[in-house]
Amino acid sequence: MFKKADTQLIKLLNEIQILNLIRNEGPIARIEVARRVHMSKVAVFDIINRLVEAGFVIDVGKGESTSRGGKRPSLVKLNPENHYVIGIVFKRREIQIALANIEAELLNFTKFKMRVGSLPESVLDKIFAKIEWLLKDSGIKAEQIISIGIGIPGLIDYEKGKLRFADTLRGWDDVPLVEIFSQRYNVPVFIENDVKVISLAESILGAGKEKSNIVCVWVGEGVGAGLIINNQLLQGHSGGAGEIGYLELDRFCELAQRLPNLYKGQKYIGDILSDAYLEEVILSRLSGRGDLKRMNFPRILKSKSFFPEIKDILDEFAYLLGMACSILIKVINPELLILSGRVVEHNDYLFQKVVDQIQARAGEVPFFSTEIVKGALGERASLRGAIVMALQVIFETRTVATKHEF
Repeated sequence: MFKKADTQLIKLLNEIQILNLIRNEGPIARIEVARRVHMSKVAVFDIINRLVEAGFVIDVGKGESTSRGGKRPSLVKLNPENHYVIGIVFKRREIQIALANIEAELLNFTKFKMRVGSLPESVLDKIFAKIEWLLKDSGIKAEQIISIGIGIPGLIDYEKGKLRFADTLRGWDDVPLVEIFSQRYNVPVFIENDVKVISLAESILGAGKEKSNIVCVWVGEGVGAGLIINNQLLQGHSGGAGEIGYLELDRFCELAQRLPNLYKGQKYIGDILSDAYLEEVILSRLSGRGDLKRMNFPRILKSKSFFPEIKDILDEFAYLLGMACSILIKVINPELLILSGRVVEHNDYLFQKVVDQIQARAGEVPFFSTEIVKGALGERASLRGAIVMALQVIFETRTVATKHEF
C-alpha cells in the first residue's frame, strides 16, 4: 500500500510527464495525451484541468474529427505567458542575468561589470536590483517566477548549494548562493558549474539535440568539459568531472619544441588554453600593425588579412586542444564532441585544425566514430543553460542537474 508521500510523488511525476508531452507535441488533444501516457481519460483530464487552472496550459479550441466522425477533440498547449524563470551566470568580470518563459525563450537580458575581488555582498545587491529591473521592464510580477538557475565557474558544493573553489572567483567559496536566492525569492534554485551549464544548453537546445552521449569542450576564461553520458550530466564525486584544465602539461610532450609561441613554462593546459592567453599572444605578435586599433579580438579571429601572421600560433593552440579532446574521446567514447567558445566558433581554420588533430589520432582507436561540431548557441550558451536548468522544476529533461532548496 502506498504511503501519502508516495502517492504525492506519483501524482507529481504524472503531471511532469503530461506537461512534457504537451510542451513537445502541443497543440494536442486531451484524449491523445491519455492514449500516449497510458493513463485513464478521467485521470489525464483531471491533471490537465489542474495545469490549466495553474496557468501552465491553455485550451486552444477544437481539433479535426477522426475519419469515423464524432466530437471534435479539445486541444491544449503550453502557456508561455504566465510563469517565468531567471538565469544568472557568473563570469570573472561580468554577471549576466536573463528572464525567460517556460518555453525557454529569452524575454529580457541585462549584465554588469564586476571588478576582480569585488565583495560578494555588493555584487549580490546589484544582482537583486537588476532582477527587479528586469521584472519591472518586462511587466512581470515576482510571484510569477517559479525557479532560478545559476551557472558559476569552479567546483560546486552541491550539498550546501555554494561554490567550493574557483580560480576566477576568489572570496566566493563561503557564500551560500542557493540559500540566499531561495530565501529571497521563495523558489527552487539550481546551481551548476558554468561549463556543465553550457553542456546542458547544447544538449537540449543546441548542437546536441537527439544525442545521448556528448562531450562539450569549452574554451573561454579557461578550458573545461561537460560530460553527458546516457542522457545524464556527469558531475563526479566532488563536482570535478570534466576539469581538464588541470591536466599537467609536462605529461604531454616536449612542449618547448611543439609550442614555441605558447609554452612559457606553464604547469596546466588551462594556463594556455584560454581565449585571454591566446588574445595576449596574438596581439603581441600584431602590435606593430597600424590597423590593429580598429579591430577587437573576435574580428581578428575572423579576419583573413591577419591570418598569415598568426597561423603558427593557431596551429599550436589547435595541437594542444586537439590532444586534450582526443583523450576525452578515448575515455568517454561519445557520439558527439561539441567545441564551444568564441575562439573556436569564430575561426573556421582553428576549428578545422582541432578536428584534424583529433582525427590524426583516431587511427589508433578502433571504435572512433565521434562526430565533431561547433557549439550552436554562441555567447549566450551559458545563460541558455541556466534557463534550461531552472526549467527542471516543471519539466523532465534528458540531462538533470541537482536541485537545491532551503
